Amino acid sequence: MLNGIRIGLAAALAVLLVSPVFGQLNLKVGYMGAATPAPVVNKIIGDFNTRVVGTFAGSRLDDQLQDFNYSNGMEIGLRYRMGHVGLEAGWSYLSDKSDVLLSKADGSLFQDKWFLSLTEYSLGVENYFGYFGYGASIGYRTARLKTDIPGSSKKKRTVVTESAPASKLYLIFQFPGDKVGIAFKPFVQVPLKKYDVSGFDQEINGQIDPSWVAPKPQNEKFLIYGISILLYNGKQ
Repeated sequence: MLNGIRIGLAAALAVLLVSPVFGQLNLKVGYMGAATPAPVVNKIIGDFNTRVVGTFAGSRLDDQLQDFNYSNGMEIGLRYRMGHVGLEAGWSYLSDKSDVLLSKADGSLFQDKWFLSLTEYSLGVENYFGYFGYGASIGYRTARLKTDIPGSSKKKRTVVTESAPASKLYLIFQFPGDKVGIAFKPFVQVPLKKYDVSGFDQEINGQIDPSWVAPKPQNEKFLIYGISILLYNGKQ
């Protein structure tokens, strides 16, 4: 499946690059914001917050590990438009982070930081009607859960990396310009396969209970609702 998507993206990029004479070629870049409900991951987080307090007698949870509910990031790519139809190839990145701080009875601290990222390569088709339109895309999305490395402020250790195809449906509200145009694209992205996040459960609970054995698999959808705000160069 991944090889097929890569071949499709390569072919689409080739078309975009060699055929601007027949239509309008635009570079796109912009912001993405999204609700990223993750009930399986967030249940693991909620259970961990309860468990970590119970593990250390007399401890105080100063900052509990927060749920992953919202992410933001960027989207870049190319659009080839001919009349009322457009073809887009793009890359997007969404991320969120959370940390926990617990004060133990002996005065020492327990800290842990976690980072969620969702990256995607996609190929889509759009239809336009004046200032409005709609589109659909198919992509290959990778979900990663990383944790901090003690003693390092920049490097992170990957605990979960899962990839799967995903489809996206969206509306288009565009405002053309002679040199730069802007488009608002509210979207919903649906995974075509679930992601196993049991490694996250094992890592986060194993650090406070070495005998912990996480159940497998623990499948998360990472269904996304959000909006892209994109700038397009050139006349629209």
